[in-house]
Amino acid sequence: MGLDAIVDVNKIRENAEKIRKAAAGKRLTLMVKADAYNHGAAVVAAVTKDVADAFGVATSEEAAALKNAGISVPITVYSPSPDDIAAVAEKGFVPVVHSAECMEALKGCPGATVDIKIDTTMNRFGFRGEKAVEQAAEAARDIGLNVRTLLTHIPDPSFQSESAGIFECRKRTFERVYGRKLPGEYAASDGMLNGAGGDGYRIGRLLYEGAMKVYGRVLSKGFLKKGEHAGYGGVYTADEDTGTAVVSGGYYDGVRRDYRGAEVTFGGRVMCVAAVCMDVTIVAHAPEELKVGDSVTVFDGHSPMGGSDANIYEILTSFKGRTKRKYLSNGQIYTEEEYIRALFGSV
Repeated sequence: MGLDAIVDVNKIRENAEKIRKAAAGKRLTLMVKADAYNHGAAVVAAVTKDVADAFGVATSEEAAALKNAGISVPITVYSPSPDDIAAVAEKGFVPVVHSAECMEALKGCPGATVDIKIDTTMNRFGFRGEKAVEQAAEAARDIGLNVRTLLTHIPDPSFQSESAGIFECRKRTFERVYGRKLPGEYAASDGMLNGAGGDGYRIGRLLYEGAMKVYGRVLSKGFLKKGEHAGYGGVYTADEDTGTAVVSGGYYDGVRRDYRGAEVTFGGRVMCVAAVCMDVTIVAHAPEELKVGDSVTVFDGHSPMGGSDANIYEILTSFKGRTKRKYLSNGQIYTEEEYIRALFGSV
């Protein structure tokens, strides 16, 4: 027995509508890469397709899965490899050209619609520096690519001003060489919250905020006296006499070992993760009324997980293994298969 990850589709829809309003008419791309941050890409796309101007994925395989599910909203592929970028364009998706190698691979695709990535302060993907941007613009012009948008990625709100300034400078360079003005986008969730400019938004985190809760089942109960240990290597030492419980789901299921110390709850009572094993998690401060078979909230959709350095993106995408994803819609819980069948007519 692993974990149950309950995804509230009404919450996702509510978030999407708030984002659409905040976007104030700007182009809106909803990010559904990494299986929609572990919420189910096809489901998220289906319930927000009338809100998004485009969906964003990382790979051609993710784009194809959405198309095969019947999603007709334009799909942008943000991390294509040079090996498959031409195929991405030929299949009608919009690839993000982020390197000279990707540009070279598109020489046989005149007329293809693409976005161009310019690196500013992220130092990950994108053409970096004045000369590289000039060369990218020249190549795009000579190949005959239809450049839809220029993009960058701001790694942190504290870099927003610096990154936006670099981007606007490089954008002007690209436009001068390419021969026409282009939209520019650099705002993700933090950018939207901080009033960043640009001509569009790429939103991930805000779409999923508060939509997933994760539950485990109590498999057994125990007790530790003050000073006694629990877990491999005695990783937890009781600082007082305490009830314990063994809860389904361990690090194979996404409860990382460094989630130790995280709060888990039962009926409003707070317990803590004492030790994480491969298949189960030991919790301390278990109340007497907690019984075998009871459901324990492992993740409430918001809270940090213990002393780990995991950000919310890592937490949301960590729950895998034997974790079963289910959907909450209008007060009713469906298995993933049931809900997909309800949306698409087949699994």
